Amino acid sequence: MLARIRKAQEEGEGGFTLIELLVVIIIIGILAAIAIPVFLNQRQKGYDAQAKSDARNLATLEETYMTDNSAYVAAADIAAAQSALGYKNSKNVSAVVVAVDSTAKAEFCVKTTSDSGKDFWYDNTTGGISNTQPAGTTAGFSCP
Repeated sequence: MLARIRKAQEEGEGGFTLIELLVVIIIIGILAAIAIPVFLNQRQKGYDAQAKSDARNLATLEETYMTDNSAYVAAADIAAAQSALGYKNSKNVSAVVVAVDSTAKAEFCVKTTSDSGKDFWYDNTTGGISNTQPAGTTAGFSCP
């Protein structure tokens, strides 16, 4: 039995050396250090995309309400938007504000906040999503 073991060692049938194992572990650690921040960044971008999508959905609901009732409805938070417009918020959208021009009722603005902490605004005068708060429009109306 000992003769077989000795013969196997002499023929070079061995496993990995400690240095080879450490090099592989270091390479795996480097790859993990690169991949984890990239993954977390993609997750934040997903939260932001949900908030932008919700802002567009709320704008569409406001326009639909305007077509049916000849006025925009002001819903200050998620619960009010759900009851007045039939809005369903995404899981990672934490705040919604819908502001309507109180004098002419001709303009509205939607603000959504994603779980990443970023705010997004939709202003019906410009018709697009913005990362910055829109400036005041007619009669000093501005988005919250």
